[in-house]
Amino acid sequence: MPKNMFIRLPILLGSLACTTVTHATEQEQLAQAIKQMEAAKLSLQRAENQAKTSVKSREYFDYVAARRDISTVQAGIKQYINPSRAIPRNPQAIRSLTEDYTKLRGQ
Repeated sequence: MPKNMFIRLPILLGSLACTTVTHATEQEQLAQAIKQMEAAKLSLQRAENQAKTSVKSREYFDYVAARRDISTVQAGIKQYINPSRAIPRNPQAIRSLTEDYTKLRGQ
């Protein structure tokens, strides 16, 4: 066996191990996305606690709507990962996202 084969083998095995680690399943990626959205909700909560919104300012960020939309997306992913029933879902029952988080005073 050639000497350089002993050098190449660990490199080959290491690259295969890295490839395996980086190719997580769809379910694992979606579970990770749920965790990241949970972190995003916590960040929004901290930002809301530190927001110094003046009553005089006309616009402000709608933190409640943003967190609600994140929860909606999380629920959709959880439903996809762990379907609780085989019955087709009703598309009208799905809530649409707010999309605009700038709110005007008096609304």
